[in-house]
Amino acid sequence: MEIIDTNPKQRPGLLTTLSILSFIGSGFGVLNNIFGMIMSPIKNFINPDLFATALDGIHDVYLRKFVGEALEMGQKAIAHIFEISLTQILLYVASLIGAILMFQLKKTGFYIYTIAQILLLFVAPIFIGFNLFVNMAILFGSIFTILFIALYAINLKNMN
Repeated sequence: MEIIDTNPKQRPGLLTTLSILSFIGSGFGVLNNIFGMIMSPIKNFINPDLFATALDGIHDVYLRKFVGEALEMGQKAIAHIFEISLTQILLYVASLIGAILMFQLKKTGFYIYTIAQILLLFVAPIFIGFNLFVNMAILFGSIFTILFIALYAINLKNMN
């Protein structure tokens, strides 16, 4: 005699909402970074002197330092655009796989998603280094990362 479960586990509304938001966010992340990889050859046509001349008209010491740091970060980002984009594509795909697994109520998806999201926070510092702008991006990015991981963790009891 076969036992049929007439009351299968229902996916909570919060988990469904989080998963859909993660599908959207990870999907945009993948598309955005594919575009970055496609556009990466353009970096060969950017004149490095363009960045130096941008500082010529700034005379305020603090503003010059602020803009100089932003330009330096921009140069490093442009120099590593292919590597940054490829790394982020892989992590966003992992994040998407994790979200799909959690949508299917599989606990392993939580761990895949969590690792991918935490690693995404550190892609910029690895290739660009730490500075004011990168630190602010990590700070603001970590707010959503922590929030989503915490909300997914609340739903772990509903996953197998």
